[in-house]
Amino acid sequence: MKTTLSERVQNKRRRTAIVFHASTILLIFFVWSIAAPSPALCASADEGGGPFDVYAVDGSGEQVIHVGVRPNGSQAQLVREGVIALPGKPHGIAKNPAQSSLIVTLLGKGTESPRAVTLGVGNEGKHSIIGVADLQDSTGYTSFDRTGKYFLTSSYHDGHFDVYQVKPDGVVSDRVSHRQVAEKYAHSVLTTPDNRFLYVPCVKEFNAIYQYAFDEETGNVKPLEPFDAKPPHMFGPRHIAYHPDRPYVYFSNEQQLGVSAYRIEEDGQLAALQHATTIPRRSPYTAGVRDMHASDIAVTEDGKFLFLALRDFVGNEDSVFMFRVADDGRLSLVSRKHVGDIPWCLRVSPNDSHLLVSESRDKTLAVLPIQQDGSLGDIVRMDWGAEVRNMVVHSLPAK
Repeated sequence: MKTTLSERVQNKRRRTAIVFHASTILLIFFVWSIAAPSPALCASADEGGGPFDVYAVDGSGEQVIHVGVRPNGSQAQLVREGVIALPGKPHGIAKNPAQSSLIVTLLGKGTESPRAVTLGVGNEGKHSIIGVADLQDSTGYTSFDRTGKYFLTSSYHDGHFDVYQVKPDGVVSDRVSHRQVAEKYAHSVLTTPDNRFLYVPCVKEFNAIYQYAFDEETGNVKPLEPFDAKPPHMFGPRHIAYHPDRPYVYFSNEQQLGVSAYRIEEDGQLAALQHATTIPRRSPYTAGVRDMHASDIAVTEDGKFLFLALRDFVGNEDSVFMFRVADDGRLSLVSRKHVGDIPWCLRVSPNDSHLLVSESRDKTLAVLPIQQDGSLGDIVRMDWGAEVRNMVVHSLPAK
């Protein structure tokens, strides 16, 4: 059947209208797809991570300082939540990995023994002293094994380390191991992620890394053979950081001003991979003379980046150095960030969102966002009101 001219015109108009409406719908969808955030972009916008708390020992008083950190994008709000009174002057602090409790060590007075105070950490910011226990020897650095059943201490001045049992309520109990490793300068002690071994680095003239097998059932330790990993002369290995899921361990070198990377063999022996440097010393190390010294070390939870703090006691080179960690455990320097006076302690926040730096001589806490390439963003600071050298991070439950 033939159509009239009028009908053909009307049909063409209808087809044109249909094409126009379809094109309009496609255009709207295209614009929306560009403007609407994808899941990846949403994740990027929330990179600040969740809220967390910081607990730090006040070296000038008898208390622990409690600070809330509330990330907001790349920045963070710092809130001083209060202090927790203690029955003595605190020195070390460690967080139990198996429960919401902390152990704070107190320095002994006169003939008094040092003590360990167990603090319960409540979800609503409430805290309580669960118990106080006497320790049998001098302490310095403190840590837990990976089960939270054992509390470890090393003595910088007396050159030994101890392993104590921890009761189910988090209070320190009997000492199960005591080892003298050197005359002095045993700087830290920390078990491996699989809890099978532990290492004790010594600085200065007693330059060494002592190697032990660790029994997580009994807390007993046994020296490996060879006993000393023999770091290069006068490197001064100080603090320890482990890769989260590969057999690599890193030591901050107090005298060398850098980082040593080792592979952990199946038998616990350390095989040297690399000795990375930061900046040259101004002058050779001299006993009793303070110049530049590396301090703390930290690795992100994803194992991609490592941070090293450098203290300058007579100048203004105080810095944090950022290294990228390769799949083979080796390090490459990313960048350097100048920070406040005498950065003593480093901690990485939950979700690797921020680096926390205790600028001890300035009596400030510095919080810096960790960028995607491992560099550090702008600093947000808060006055501690005290010369803080030790602190821990506590994750808050999701709401």
